[in-house]
Amino acid sequence: MRVTTKVGVGGLSPRALDETARCSSSALSSLADWQEEARPATFPFRPIVRHYQAVGRGHVDAELVKALRVLAEQGRPRGGRGGRAADGLILSSWLPCTFDQEDGDYDSYGAIRLLHRVAETAAGGPDTGLDLQQVALLADLLAFEAVAAAGQERRSPQEVRLRACLRALARAGELAPGAAGVTARFPPAPAADRAGELALLALDAVPPAVRLAAEITLLPMTPLHDEVMFIRSIQVFELVYRQVARCLERAVAALAGGDAAAATAEVRDAGARVAATGSLYRVLTTMPKESFALIRSSTDGRSAIQSRAYREVERLSAPLPTEQLPMELLRLDERPRPGRSLQEEYLAAGAGPPLDGLAAAMAGLDEAWQAMKRTHWGITLKIIGRVPGTGGSSGADYLREAAERPLFPALSPGGRHA
Repeated sequence: MRVTTKVGVGGLSPRALDETARCSSSALSSLADWQEEARPATFPFRPIVRHYQAVGRGHVDAELVKALRVLAEQGRPRGGRGGRAADGLILSSWLPCTFDQEDGDYDSYGAIRLLHRVAETAAGGPDTGLDLQQVALLADLLAFEAVAAAGQERRSPQEVRLRACLRALARAGELAPGAAGVTARFPPAPAADRAGELALLALDAVPPAVRLAAEITLLPMTPLHDEVMFIRSIQVFELVYRQVARCLERAVAALAGGDAAAATAEVRDAGARVAATGSLYRVLTTMPKESFALIRSSTDGRSAIQSRAYREVERLSAPLPTEQLPMELLRLDERPRPGRSLQEEYLAAGAGPPLDGLAAAMAGLDEAWQAMKRTHWGITLKIIGRVPGTGGSSGADYLREAAERPLFPALSPGGRHA
């Protein structure tokens, strides 16, 4: 790891300059106090997370890592005061992410399972929970960027990052319409110098469990500031993919039941969410090549190609013949799952005016999905070039090939119903 005193884009996270957080004594003593409590108290997430963020997951105090591993191995660790089930769920889902330095994968790197579980138990149901979680993640990122931007010159790379994050949160209503109760409170054109206030407004408005999940799932491998943005971007994209997959699940069920209108509405919702990811990619474009090279060297084996939600979107859209599966996915031991895809249900229903709206919605989703993949490919080519990907994939070349595959081949030019 290079030595630098720069803070923000291209440098260290402000948390890395916190000498108290860099020292593990506060985290260890807080954990020991919690374990010695006669009555279960709230788990000391914050001092532990602060230490992880200050030094990076790959450099955390070995004694702390061992203690957290032992706690996880004890099975079903107690949660908050009174042993509330929700607190225990969060803790048991979080602990494996703290000692995955040698054998971690994409899910543990982004604490994806924890984010999903918290969203699934949120008031209002999983769809609302997933959308609220996206807002919380974007707000937490904006708060980090606002701290790093303090005192920096205008038009600096850090201010460019701050403004990109500000726009992403301000437009979160397009990405996560289920969080309208929160996003409706945002000012129409928030100013960069009020970014921190907007972030706190959003965080104060989401449920406590959702906010806590956002805070504790930021466990970077390095103390680099750019990895904070990278992890948050991964997490928000994962939640978008999960929402799109849920839309497709409902669309398949509706069409199988003869309700083409309901299926059409679900596919349109999915397409709108994918189309709104442009604001997330604008944040990613602020990643310096040099920073990403360092992050990649610390995150080997934690590749986005392992995203379960992304593959679920493609599986629910249309079957992909085994001979067309790239070697990267075959190595993940992908197996066909039961149930028909949306394309199969559409073809079984037959063509005709009742399905014209659905066909248009499917084409719109396909266009948005391919545009998203092309953007990903372009950014990857710009930042890392054609070097191999972190998960053993062919990197940008794999993304280029993936961008050319439609979600619904039967509806694409040259397809059966083109």
